[in-house]
Amino acid sequence: MKLIVITGTPGTGKSTLAKLLVKKSGFSHLDLHDYYKIISTSYDKSKKCYDIDLKKLEKLVKEKNKTENIILDSHISHLLPKRMVDLCIVLTCSNLKKLEARLKRRKYSKQKIRENLDAEIFQVCLMEAKEKDH
Repeated sequence: MKLIVITGTPGTGKSTLAKLLVKKSGFSHLDLHDYYKIISTSYDKSKKCYDIDLKKLEKLVKEKNKTENIILDSHISHLLPKRMVDLCIVLTCSNLKKLEARLKRRKYSKQKIRENLDAEIFQVCLMEAKEKDH
C-alpha cells in the first residue's frame, strides 16, 4: 500500500490538493479532523488546538494504510518516519497577505496567525521534511 503525505503551513492548500488527488488517484483520504481526540494527548485551550501524539498518529496511519492507499494532508504529516512515506509534497504560499487573509477567515487568533506566518516565512515544514529526508 502507498502513502502520500501533503504538508505545509495551515492555509497553503493542503486539503484542496488532497481532494483533487483523491479524485484523480482513487486513493483514500485520511482526514485527521475525524481522529484528533484519538491521536492527541490533550486540547490546548489557549491555542485552540489539539496536542498530537506522534506515536498515536503513526499507529493510526499504519492501521489505515494496511488495506488501502492513503493521502494524508496535515501540517505535521512530514513528521512521520521516512520508511512509511512513499511521497511527501510540501506546499508553500509565497503571498503572505493571501495566507494571512485565509487564516483570518478561519478565525485564527492574532497569535496563531503570527505563529503560522512565521512558520511560513522560515519554511518550517519544508526544513523539517528535508531533515526527515522525505
